[in-house]
Amino acid sequence: MTLPAFTFSAGSLEFADRRLEDLGLSLDAAGAFRFSFERMQGAGAEFLGQGLVVEGAIEEFDPAGPAPDDRALTVRAALSSSGLAGRLLFRLGADELRIELATADQPLAALGDIPGLPEAVGWSSGGRFDAGFEVLQARGLSPAISFHFGATDLSFDSPDGRYAGEALQLAARGSVRPAAEPFVELEGRIAGGELLLGDFYRDFADAGLNFAGDGRWSEGGVELAPIRVDDGGALALEAAARLRPGGDEPQWSLEVSSLELAFPAAYRRYLEPLVAAWTLDGLEVTGAVSWNGEWAAGALASGDLEISDFSVVDVRRERFAVTGLTARLRPGDHAFDSRLNWQGLLVGRVNLGAGSALLDSEPGAIALLEPLHLDVLGGGLDLESLKILLPGGAGDGSGEPDISLRASIDDLDMAQLTAALDWPAFGGRISGEIPGVSLDDGVLAVDGQIRFEVFDGLISLGKMGIERPFGVLPSLAADVEISNLDLEQLTSAFSFGQIAGRLDGYVRDLRMLDWKPVAFDAWLGTPERQSGANDISRKAVNRLTTIGGGSATTALTGPVMRMFSRFSYRRLGLGCTLENYVCVLRGLEDDGDGVLLLEGAGVPKITIRAYNREIDWPQMVSNLLAISEGDSIQIGEKPDS
Repeated sequence: MTLPAFTFSAGSLEFADRRLEDLGLSLDAAGAFRFSFERMQGAGAEFLGQGLVVEGAIEEFDPAGPAPDDRALTVRAALSSSGLAGRLLFRLGADELRIELATADQPLAALGDIPGLPEAVGWSSGGRFDAGFEVLQARGLSPAISFHFGATDLSFDSPDGRYAGEALQLAARGSVRPAAEPFVELEGRIAGGELLLGDFYRDFADAGLNFAGDGRWSEGGVELAPIRVDDGGALALEAAARLRPGGDEPQWSLEVSSLELAFPAAYRRYLEPLVAAWTLDGLEVTGAVSWNGEWAAGALASGDLEISDFSVVDVRRERFAVTGLTARLRPGDHAFDSRLNWQGLLVGRVNLGAGSALLDSEPGAIALLEPLHLDVLGGGLDLESLKILLPGGAGDGSGEPDISLRASIDDLDMAQLTAALDWPAFGGRISGEIPGVSLDDGVLAVDGQIRFEVFDGLISLGKMGIERPFGVLPSLAADVEISNLDLEQLTSAFSFGQIAGRLDGYVRDLRMLDWKPVAFDAWLGTPERQSGANDISRKAVNRLTTIGGGSATTALTGPVMRMFSRFSYRRLGLGCTLENYVCVLRGLEDDGDGVLLLEGAGVPKITIRAYNREIDWPQMVSNLLAISEGDSIQIGEKPDS
């Protein structure tokens, strides 16, 4: 085979909407050739903007065989562009056309020089990849296209650190049939490395991930079916996705024919990183969950959720536990009443025991169909209504479940409650109403007032809201109103020393961060409606003096005072405004010398004043804890007269 030799060069060549610069082409008689250009502008510049070099040989060239169908051309060449190298095979024979383009063992760092890749992605200098593309067309048939891609130690990261991969091992292959309705097949495996996509993190060291899918596209839209994903033990998914053009926004739907999750592996591999923002990491999860359903028009259209022998235990923070949970739910199917059963339920240290709930599966939501009663702490908890708006349901744009409920508690034993909450022990009973609570977009809000009947009086919580209730640094705001508490019951419960009478008060503009008070305006005092005198014990006098950082005074001398174990008082009052960890104290009166906390009555008449108007709040809390444990701490002294 002898070919005509020639050489061609040009400073630039323009055709269609492209421009090639510093172009060169040469061919010798033996078939060796070289084609190159330094730069490209216009269409295709995103991939070949930094030039291309093709060097190879025409191995077979027969333009005039015995018959037109016998004509043949075979070209092999090496290609290089943007730091990447590959090989090309082009063969046009009597029966088929074959084109092969492949690259092997190339540095991933070279991908960073391709202008077509997103600028927001930074590719690491490590790792290698190979890729291939093949077109085969037999006479009279549509072309068959196949491709493959593999990467070793694939690493990348975004400037904000939200998207990254490290040492990923990836292999994928597929085929395309460009017929009237083009069809593509793809299958692959991620066999190692780490991947971070926003809040999702997965380490593939313990198990790889297999994926496969078929796709079709036409004027009517794009269909991906089936989509298959499995990791050999924790997750198995089969689904179909469809995208239809229409209006200003295309319409999409997702139909999951089967999703199987096996725990604890599914929690460790997929769920724990996603729920860590709600401080739901570190859970012990066992059991199995299966689901099928459909999303359409941006909302959950139907679904069937089955939960088998499911248990969740908060072993790290000990906040809750549910064991032996079984259920079958059909969100969106009003005709199907779902029942939820559990063998054990623990909230903090409060044991709610076993139970069963009947649920109504509304579209995109689950609601309690009938009130639920639970025996707890010697009394009862009645959940009158509960509704959970599922993520992706109608009206939900947060990606988090929204919850609303209404409940009441009846005759709980305070001794059991304080023990469960690890509070100072005291007795009594408590009842109350929770008129409405909602969890929306991560904010827990109370509709109306939560009212508790305790110590023969009433405590009401209003304007209550909690941001990040299950997250980092939860923030609470509320107003508390206290009405007509029996002081004798209250002080006896806390080992304060006995005080008779009634108590009103408030804690307004309460702000708590991480469940610790950082600001409030509080007052506790004798109601104006109370008349006459009431008793106060010597122990209570000492405790009240300790809180105020002052002293008790009387006209009697010390030896005579020791003869009395009880005294009379007309009124008492103690207020505190907390700001910057300092409690600014106030009382019934302020004469400039001290703050009056207790006004005595009768004989012996005793008066309690505080002389420190600004008290360190952490120290005051320590004093209150010491008082509840029976210790006495004296702070503050009366100024020298």
